[in-house]
Amino acid sequence: MSEQQAQPSGPDLTKGVSFTDLTHGKLIGHVGDEDVLVVCSGGGIFAVGAYCSHYHGPLADGLVEGTTVRCPWHHACFDLRTGEATHAPAFNPLSCWQVEQRAGRIFVSGRRAGAPARQAPAGAPERIVIVGGGAAGFAAAEMLHRQGFAGRITMLSADADAPVDRPNLSKDYLAGSAPEEWVPLQSDGFYAQRAPCRDGGRRDPSL
Repeated sequence: MSEQQAQPSGPDLTKGVSFTDLTHGKLIGHVGDEDVLVVCSGGGIFAVGAYCSHYHGPLADGLVEGTTVRCPWHHACFDLRTGEATHAPAFNPLSCWQVEQRAGRIFVSGRRAGAPARQAPAGAPERIVIVGGGAAGFAAAEMLHRQGFAGRITMLSADADAPVDRPNLSKDYLAGSAPEEWVPLQSDGFYAQRAPCRDGGRRDPSL
């Protein structure tokens, strides 16, 4: 049973699939042992990782609007063109795959590079302060970083710890079904790469 569950989903996309195989413009298949979601929408054909980077929700069951797919579990959104997580609670991007059309069939092959780094617009402030150290505040800081903001971001919070995944904390960790390392939204190393600790060695919430 465990071997069956480990098998990749759907057809081998490297061998090609027909447009008629896409139910409501979507199809889940695999490249090697990785599940891949093929979507025909917004004037293009896209291939991305099949599961949400938040809680592994099945994106094949999600809503597609133009070039965006929305996770059916917690409504995280991803850009089908780049894999970027455009709306919380997901922060990590989806993998993207090369797509070709030949003889009326769709072929998916190797991974594509992620979205290129952005440059901050002219006149951007040197410092931004975010009040609140929860997931919403973290999402705002993370999006500023991805949009190319190169200034200083400071999060003000009464919490002694860095932002945590509160649903995971209250539903799974306290119930004993999730380890402690699942609770933080990011590891200590994530923050260390963005700002050194100051103020007597206490955690600095700046990103």
